[in-house]
Parts: sequence; structure tokens; C-alpha cells
Amino acid sequence: SAVAVTVGANQLPTVSVTAPANAATVGVGSANTVTATAADTDGSIASVQFFANGVTLGTDTTSPFTASWTPTIAGTYALTAVATDNLGATATSTTNTVTVAGGSAPTVSVTAPANGSALAVNTVNNVTATASATLAGATITRVEFFANGVSLGADTTFPYAATWTPTALGTYAITAL
Repeated sequence: SAVAVTVGANQLPTVSVTAPANAATVGVGSANTVTATAADTDGSIASVQFFANGVTLGTDTTSPFTASWTPTIAGTYALTAVATDNLGATATSTTNTVTVAGGSAPTVSVTAPANGSALAVNTVNNVTATASATLAGATITRVEFFANGVSLGADTTFPYAATWTPTALGTYAITAL
């Protein structure tokens, strides 16, 4: 006896990024888990690939589908996922737009004159500082020096330095920004 069968086209899978949520804010350097849900009505999900601004974060073949993401630069990122079913059909999620904020400020310290130094009035003194950027991809573009909040000048090249001739007796706080 005959058996009736229906042959249909492979249905596309469905996929959506569930974390971080759309419009979420995460921090520079913070570890995040990007999560997606995926389903296939006429088969199974073979894999889910994750992207941040089109750059692959990773692929997961088992539910729950996740990838690790640690952004290193502040900005706005488009997170998407692509699900592939067991027959090779793919679907792309809608975009979750995530803001990456923060980062570390540069560090700076005055290296000369030494703390507690005695300087002579009306004598030229060299003021130097070390500075470093702690945000990935950032560089120091300028260091400005101050004596009691009054600018002594700025330098744009390492080693950062300024000269200072104190014109009055007293105690001064030498700082760098």
C-alpha cells in the first residue's frame, strides 16, 4: 500500500541575542557573556556564531549558546548572532546595540624635584614627571605641570618636563596632569 509524504523546504532557524540586553552599557575591560536563544522548527541547531561589530567573538554548538566578550575600547557595538541548523540554513538575529563605557584614566607622577626638596628662590629648577596610559590603545599626548595650581607649562614628548623658577619663599605643591 502507498504511504503519503510531504516534502517541504527547510525552514530557517530563529535566533536572538538575549544578553547583554539592547541599549545596555558595559565597562571597558569587563568580561561579558553574550547569550543567544536559537530554535529550528524542522530540525536542530548545529551552531550559533557571535559577532561584535562584525568581528567574530566565537561559536557555540550547545544550548545555552554563549560567547565571551571583553571589550577593550569604549564606543557603541552592534552585537549579533547567526544560527545554523542541521541542514545548513542560517538566520541572523536582530542587533543589540551596546555601549561600552569607561576605561582607566592615564597615570602620572612627579619624579623631580623629590618630595620634601629644598629649592632656592630665583633659581631655575627642572620639574619632570613620568606618565603612562592605562587604557588599551591610548597614548599620552600632553603632561602639564603646576606649582600651587599655577601652570608651569606643558610637554608633549617623553620624558615630560618643564622648568620652574620660584620667585617667592614658601611651600609649593608641584603636580602634573
